[in-house]
Amino acid sequence: MMLECDKLLTITVILFLLLIPLAALSSSTAESQPVVGRYDEPYERTVDRGEETTFSWTIEKEPDDPDFTVNIKTEGFEGLDIRLGPEDNFILKEDKIVTLTVEVPSFPDVDNVEGTVTFFFSREGITQYEVERSVTVDVGGLPDEAEPNTIVGGFRNPLPSPLDGPFGAFLLNLLIWFAIGLTIYFVVTPFLHKITKKTKSDLDRLMLKMIRIPLLVFIFLYGFIHSLFRLDIPFEIQATLYQVYSLLVLAIGIYVAYKILDGILDEISLRRGGAQSPFERILKPVLEKAGMVIILLIGLVIGMSIIGVQVTALLAGAGVLGLVVAFAAQDTLSNFFSGVHLLLDRPFTIGDVLELESGEYCRVENVGMRSTKLYNIRDHEMIILPNNSIANQKIKNLAEPDEKKRVLVNVGVAYGSDIDRVKKILNEVLKEQDSVIHQEGFEPVVRFSDFADSSLEFNLRFWIDDYLKQWDVASAIRNRIDQEFREAEVTIPFPQRTVWMKKEKKD
Repeated sequence: MMLECDKLLTITVILFLLLIPLAALSSSTAESQPVVGRYDEPYERTVDRGEETTFSWTIEKEPDDPDFTVNIKTEGFEGLDIRLGPEDNFILKEDKIVTLTVEVPSFPDVDNVEGTVTFFFSREGITQYEVERSVTVDVGGLPDEAEPNTIVGGFRNPLPSPLDGPFGAFLLNLLIWFAIGLTIYFVVTPFLHKITKKTKSDLDRLMLKMIRIPLLVFIFLYGFIHSLFRLDIPFEIQATLYQVYSLLVLAIGIYVAYKILDGILDEISLRRGGAQSPFERILKPVLEKAGMVIILLIGLVIGMSIIGVQVTALLAGAGVLGLVVAFAAQDTLSNFFSGVHLLLDRPFTIGDVLELESGEYCRVENVGMRSTKLYNIRDHEMIILPNNSIANQKIKNLAEPDEKKRVLVNVGVAYGSDIDRVKKILNEVLKEQDSVIHQEGFEPVVRFSDFADSSLEFNLRFWIDDYLKQWDVASAIRNRIDQEFREAEVTIPFPQRTVWMKKEKKD
């Protein structure tokens, strides 16, 4: 009996020792399987056209489990743009989040997409197991989601047979939209035109006139395409038709934008002096061309987006290129924008005389987009200055606010002279000059200004009627003062030095 018990105990121990590795192997196998998306949201969403959404899966791994090589493959997402992140092949050493970004084109060919994302887990090049997740994308924001056989506003088609079907709804919707367009063209816009006549500016009337026909064409196009969708047309054809419609609307938008730009420039030109103004002759053509180029570039980018071309990379490249060009041509751009500032702000006009910081008196001959031409009226020289140099220095415009100019003449007399008599003589000299203004508020002034080293200083401040006469008038006044002082025996001193020579006596 004891022998049998010993045998039974021995067999039990052996079986127990054999079961321990098997249990450990089973436990290791169970723990080595990562979990994909245990707590993530459902993988079915509605995404509007032109928008994107992101699905995510959390891959959980036990810290003590061996590492896996993970490969991810996608299937069934035709017609959509997808991006896996951060990568589709990696070593799983810890918990990791995998994302799938799905972008719906602006004009998709399908309204529903069902795809799969498969995760392959392998060790040493051998796939241990795989996990598959389904993804469903419903396309929203389609060109027209109205029910078939309905008219504007969602009402059912009221026409009798045989026009009570989709074709009748198409014709009825077309007539309604055409009626709306004609009503706006013949009733609404003329009424608005009468209202704009009461305003001071002509710009609103011009804008209304410019957009009248394009608005009618747009309403007709809109009505036609949305009426056509009442028919039972395959979704792919609807997307193509809407794409063509969008390109036509873009062309209308480009035309209207250019006409509005042209109208605004015409209005500014009219306010700046008309056909002979520097704005009309110089700045308007430049702004027209620059504005047209910008409008066409924006239209090109939008058009490429409509036909399905990814413009993000192109825009990024254009931005970098723009920075390079701007850096390389910064002086030219600075002069260009300074020229625009001078033509718009108009601190001076052609023919005005300017006094520069250097003291030169120059007449403005021309203001260009890069430089300004000035004629030095004293030295008979043509000076060409960059526009940014003109815009960044202090300039006196002698022609503004009028042609009056205040002139200063200084004179000194000898010590001991009769001050009242001197002032009387100076005032009489100023009264004799026809160019000196004696109106109220512009009266000439004679002042005893200083006790100098060798003279009593007087200054004459007076206004003349033409700033170009300032040198001639000042010269004439000095000549007359000299004559009057000679006749009155008033001495005009000059600097003198007295040198005393001391002679030393010899012993």
